[in-house]
Amino acid sequence: MEYRFDEEKFIESFNAKTDESKSIDSIRLTHKPDTQFKLFPYKASGKTQAPIVYELEDVVSGFFREAMNKKTEPIGFDALCKDLMEEVDVDEDDLDYFKDMVQSIFFKGKDFVADNLGLYPYQTSINNKSADNLAHFIYSVMDINEEDCQKIEAAKAQYKFNVLEDMVIKTIESKKVTKAEDKQAYFKVKTDIQKLFKSDFAFMLGSGMTSLEDLANLFAVYYFYYVSQTCIILDQFCIGKRDSNVKLFYALDWEKVSKNRMCCIEGWEKFQENLNHMFSHAITLEILNQTQTDEMYDYISIGEMASDLNMDAAIAVEIRKAEETYCSYIGDYKGFADIAYPSSGTETDKAVKHLFKCVNQQFLNTDRKRANQFYNEKFSEFCKSRWLKNRKKSGLVLNLTERDVIFLTKVCLRDEEKIRLNDLYKEYEKRGIFLDGTSKEYLQEFFTKLNLIDKKSDSGDAQYVKRIL
Repeated sequence: MEYRFDEEKFIESFNAKTDESKSIDSIRLTHKPDTQFKLFPYKASGKTQAPIVYELEDVVSGFFREAMNKKTEPIGFDALCKDLMEEVDVDEDDLDYFKDMVQSIFFKGKDFVADNLGLYPYQTSINNKSADNLAHFIYSVMDINEEDCQKIEAAKAQYKFNVLEDMVIKTIESKKVTKAEDKQAYFKVKTDIQKLFKSDFAFMLGSGMTSLEDLANLFAVYYFYYVSQTCIILDQFCIGKRDSNVKLFYALDWEKVSKNRMCCIEGWEKFQENLNHMFSHAITLEILNQTQTDEMYDYISIGEMASDLNMDAAIAVEIRKAEETYCSYIGDYKGFADIAYPSSGTETDKAVKHLFKCVNQQFLNTDRKRANQFYNEKFSEFCKSRWLKNRKKSGLVLNLTERDVIFLTKVCLRDEEKIRLNDLYKEYEKRGIFLDGTSKEYLQEFFTKLNLIDKKSDSGDAQYVKRIL
């Protein structure tokens, strides 16, 4: 195995202009992430062309279509009624009542709406490609496999459908369903959370926690956890670790927060700089993957290749070729020569870091800063809507609502009747959610008010949280 930059492939992938059709002082290429290297499911376009996904309920149906390998045609009210009436005799006098029942149970306006596990794959598309892309992203990076899909089918088999729901499912599957097309999987930068996601998902399938709200909550927890930690790992370049976890602290929705709290110092504010690099990393990795193979390489795998094959200097040379080629097509930015070359690290790591700096600086200092903003805000705006609260003088802080606490506690306890309070905190932390001492005190008070604390003594170790029904 060897790493070799392919200039011809770069020119084709980036639509680089090699003729004189554009001025030497203009940009002569098109930045296109998510082609050779699939990192994040975002587009560097405004909200009109590439809407932001704020609610992960919009992702559930796409996730289940992926898992069940199904592609469905739009389900119209009149066509569904006609198909159902081929399967059941409906008296003329009852026809309007039957149609009204189908309309009220399965449709909102003209849209077919799923509200249970068996119907999720057939929900009417919201015509938001961003939601479909995000569903595929979550499915990919959580490494869903055949065994996980079988668990979905088993849960569906155990689900108690009413007669009409059962008829609708059979009718749709016999007339509207085809096999889905295969999609290229996203690269998994962080690889130590998939097992826990699958375990939580399997528990929810088996326990009946399969409402849109519950599934959206699960996806929201792991979506934020994966992307936030991936951004942090990417900023470590070739020395990043796939199983590293930087603590991000949350506050509880109902507590007061001061600037010296961990949720302000070691929370959203700490993570923001990493988030602001998302688009630059996506483009840098796209450049690095213009090679003579279709295999995807992230910074860590390039660093490992350089180390394992004793090719540090040779790979660094190829990366510098990639940088020189890329910079030669960015005529509207004149500051590349002023970007300091890193002084520490392996030759490969230094070359990667300098390429990233070149990409990042031209985004920050040209009209392309808007594309950079559009790409990064696909995640940051979701976070502001779902995970952040404006604490005024203390700024934006990662936030857990009562709904979040109840959901997380149910998932962490599983089928156990109770859990040590200190062990519950550890379970939260396994899912990327850290609380400081003050927040833990507020959380304990919350459980006490709900009569969920089983107190063996006053020490934290001897206090238990009972299962939430």
